[in-house]
Amino acid sequence: MVKLVFGYNQVINSVTSKTPVPEGKLRSSKERNLPVVIEGIQLSRVTIPKKKGRGRDVPIGTLKSIRDQLLLRNEQFMDFVNCPMTMSDYIKAMKDKFPDTFNEVSP
Repeated sequence: MVKLVFGYNQVINSVTSKTPVPEGKLRSSKERNLPVVIEGIQLSRVTIPKKKGRGRDVPIGTLKSIRDQLLLRNEQFMDFVNCPMTMSDYIKAMKDKFPDTFNEVSP
């Protein structure tokens, strides 16, 4: 199994650019909270801590927590942060993971 090692900027940029967040829904305090909303359904909320120090990596426990909040498997999370996975790929993965949820809403 590949070990998760990512920097704060890498994780923050991936999550903020690839998750469908409704306009004005980003909350900031000690950490950033982003609701993940697809077709009007909030699937989860992702909490990203503020970055600490220059060039530090995000602790493994925090990465696992972010991965779980994004509802991704380990390999999917690696693709998500390393950039092969786009926002449309993420939305498709969520629709594949929860087909009943989206079939009820879609016409």
